[in-house]
Amino acid sequence: MRDAIGQVFVLQVILAFVILINGYMAYSVNYTRAFRVKNQIVDIIEQYEGPYNQEGLDKINSYINQMTYEVPGRIIQAFEDDYGGSASCQNGWCYIPHEVTIAGGDGNMTGYYYSVVTFVNIDIPVVNNIIGLGNFLRIYGETRTIY
Repeated sequence: MRDAIGQVFVLQVILAFVILINGYMAYSVNYTRAFRVKNQIVDIIEQYEGPYNQEGLDKINSYINQMTYEVPGRIIQAFEDDYGGSASCQNGWCYIPHEVTIAGGDGNMTGYYYSVVTFVNIDIPVVNNIIGLGNFLRIYGETRTIY
């Protein structure tokens, strides 16, 4: 009887180890995807000098669809609630414009830089409701200042 209990315990340890490794692999794959999407969005915003150009937005949406990047609406809604009206979100990513004024010899120059946020999509309903991963699943990046 003692051997049977020992084998069940060893089996539980092995299963826990397999679940941890699979969870880590799933997180790293989704983190890499979100990080690549964030970098590409920052590059496109800098190329088109802001997220307001329709051609730039079409290019961003095309890249997002190509990468099969999807985020549940509740994660984006939680981000919008945290930042109020300053954040604009669409198609699984958000940006926040920041105004910068620099005093120069010819007067003040006003420019903007944008904070871009993408999200890691790890959707484990029970774990997300109990722990509430929140900021841990957000990836932030910033553009250079655009004048």
